[in-house]
Amino acid sequence: MAQEVNIPTLSFSGFLRYRQVADFLKGLVKACPDLCILESLGRSREKREIYVLTVTDLDTGAPEDKPAYLIHGNIHAGEVSGTQAALHTARRLLLDHPESDILKRVTFYIVPRLNPDGAEFAVTRSGRVRSRTDRAQQMPNTLYQEDVDGNGLILTMRQVHPDGEYVADPQDPRLLVRRRADSPGPSYRTFPEGRIHEWDGSDRVLAEGRSLDWNRNWSYDWRPEPEQPGAGDYPFSEVEMRHLAEFIHSHSNLFAVLGYHTGPAAVLRPPSTGSMDGLDPEDDQVMEDLAQMAAKETGLPVIPVVQYHTARSRDINLRGHFHDFGYRHLGLFVFEFELGTILNSAGISTSEFLDTRTEEEQEALWRRVLYWWDDQKPQDPLFRPWTPFEHPQLGCVEIGGFLSQHRANPTQSDLSEIAKGTYRFTLQHARKHPWIVLEDVSVDAVGGSVYRIRVRVANRGEFPTHVTNEGKGLRRLRPVHVEFHPVEGVRLLSAQGHMDLGHLQGVADSRLLEWFVSSPGGTRDLCEIRVWGGTGGNVRRLVKGPQ
Repeated sequence: MAQEVNIPTLSFSGFLRYRQVADFLKGLVKACPDLCILESLGRSREKREIYVLTVTDLDTGAPEDKPAYLIHGNIHAGEVSGTQAALHTARRLLLDHPESDILKRVTFYIVPRLNPDGAEFAVTRSGRVRSRTDRAQQMPNTLYQEDVDGNGLILTMRQVHPDGEYVADPQDPRLLVRRRADSPGPSYRTFPEGRIHEWDGSDRVLAEGRSLDWNRNWSYDWRPEPEQPGAGDYPFSEVEMRHLAEFIHSHSNLFAVLGYHTGPAAVLRPPSTGSMDGLDPEDDQVMEDLAQMAAKETGLPVIPVVQYHTARSRDINLRGHFHDFGYRHLGLFVFEFELGTILNSAGISTSEFLDTRTEEEQEALWRRVLYWWDDQKPQDPLFRPWTPFEHPQLGCVEIGGFLSQHRANPTQSDLSEIAKGTYRFTLQHARKHPWIVLEDVSVDAVGGSVYRIRVRVANRGEFPTHVTNEGKGLRRLRPVHVEFHPVEGVRLLSAQGHMDLGHLQGVADSRLLEWFVSSPGGTRDLCEIRVWGGTGGNVRRLVKGPQ
């Protein structure tokens, strides 16, 4: 195991700010320069670097010449636990080398924080944003989030109003619950903490501007707004998403992609739209086997995305979503981990939450969360009491309620345990990579200056080079291609030098290749064979004549 003293310790004592993430990544590279490289996918809208950490054993080959596994986290602003889970995997990969030989054969590309701007807003202010809120053109009568009471947080404002949709929960007045016909007053209207732009004094106040959801901005089955809320203007219209798309499509060695989110704890698998019957049957079985492996390692339930909803909803269709993009456009077995929320940390299982059918049932769950929180010592800053405040526009309001980032994530202690399980799954998934190798290289003198060269090109990894059956026809998943390059002074006698081998199945598929060359000058080196194996990696071999 690597010397742990040299590798930075990952904190699970609080959500990480941008600078902490950057410093941690730089610390990993400083500790293990032979195992990792830190680069940037590009800059965010607010000019923060979107870091990608490449982790592999550089002594066993260039990163681009090995099968590659991509991990991305924090596509949604407040789901900051994904950053720590991704960083945990990066750190463990370094610590477990060389006892674990995975870095000798596989490259890991880790993007711990795809959304640095939104995450910084969530971590530092508890601001509420899905991925990005378009504030470029502020509209009249629209409230934009701001810390108006100066306590450093953006919470919820509630105001007594005759048409308010909420009342204080009779069982726990800290909670706001939906107003019903027999609800005792007073009734409240609610807003995010902030100011109203060019307010005309009317009751018609909109909250924020246009909300963008980057997990609806992938290219497969993209639909415009309002058909798919949050979709953006066109696939990969968001600059951060374009950076990631360009990275993905410039790396033909990718054989797997894993995303980190926070929602009710689950292992999510395709499909995102349609039904389970729409998947290739063999792919579906492999996908389910992998998902169950993830469930075993993490304790999280397996749920197809289309079924990830409460009992009161029909099966959902998420257009422009990661899972269908990863399977249909990349041809890979892709997964997302929903790392949980405070509901899970409070002892409420995902199935219990998803089984709710009424608002009353969901309200009861949040009541349980507060009772659980009351007993915690020490307490995470989950809830702030309602405090009167004279708003410069609205007048008398109360500010308080849940801190959005703590509500949307598991506790730090739970996260540290969950991350261990996600790392174990990542290793098991990664070990199934395609693996192109050269075997049985031989050179025989045929007569005079003529030599016969034979080599077997094989895939000894578990996955085929097309990974999924869906991937067989995709241009992105490149078939195996062999190039034959005679050295200077050697002449190729065979009719064909370079060869297209097509895709190779896993474990037991190979092609025996043969060439004849003439080396009148008795050159010691005869040729270089280069194999471009796509997801199985690239191989080069200098072939020498008989000694």
